[in-house]
Amino acid sequence: MREISNVGRLYLILIAVFCLALYFPFLVAAQAAEPDEQQTESRALPRFVTIKAKEINIRTGPGERYPIDWVMQAKGWPLQVVAEYENWRRVKDWEGNMGWVHRAMLSNARAGVVQVETTTLRRAPSAEGTPLAHVKQGTHAEIKKCDAGWCQVEFDEASGWIPAKTIWGGEN
Repeated sequence: MREISNVGRLYLILIAVFCLALYFPFLVAAQAAEPDEQQTESRALPRFVTIKAKEINIRTGPGERYPIDWVMQAKGWPLQVVAEYENWRRVKDWEGNMGWVHRAMLSNARAGVVQVETTTLRRAPSAEGTPLAHVKQGTHAEIKKCDAGWCQVEFDEASGWIPAKTIWGGEN
């Protein structure tokens, strides 16, 4: 069997490094092309999303070169996407405040905020459903599903159904 000299080994290592350097950009591009299910994709507008991070920067325009208008600390709270520009989403909160957020800070999970003075949480999706609790304006809820004008929601201590028109985030 033939022995490889140090120069030969160095030559083989250089060839291997060169091959990896050629292959690496394709590997990175393939990983970047895989969609993140938690990030919001371009879809119909307007639509509701939730805040994925503990804290997000709301900017005056679609890009990091735009100044931060304010910082929102409300993980899991709903926002409405009203416009898109590349990876940036123009969003509106339940009080009507607007700004731009990077899509990586948003999730397609559903949530809502009670927008009427008070609404009744019911056991079934019907005005005749057994009342479980009265929920006040500004209360945050996780939305499980909405159907036929009713949303199945989960609050911190209770779950049930409320009319979709009473929760911001329930209807598009």
